[in-house]
This record gives sequence, C-alpha cells and structure tokens, in this order.
Amino acid sequence: MIHKIRYFESKELSQGVYLQDVVNDFLAEKGDNVIAVLPVMDNTLLVHYKE
Repeated sequence: MIHKIRYFESKELSQGVYLQDVVNDFLAEKGDNVIAVLPVMDNTLLVHYKE
C-alpha cells in the first residue's frame, strides 16, 4: 500500500461548489482507505489515504 496525500483548497472551486461537498465525495470514494483529514489553514484541507 502507498501512503498518499490529497490537497483541497476552496479558492480553486467554482462558485456554488462547497469544499465540504468535494471532500465528502472524495472520502466516500476512498472509503476505509482514508487515514486522516487535517485542516491546514482557513480554507485548506489535507486528506491522507492509502492505495
């Protein structure tokens, strides 16, 4: 298994798209492979997962 990190930033999203929805979709896709979700700054999250 490989440990990976995915970076999410709300500034890169289209208007009307919420960071929480994008991250929740990603978490649902990865399921049990998610290790941690960490806030970095105001509108940024890091998701640690394995593949």
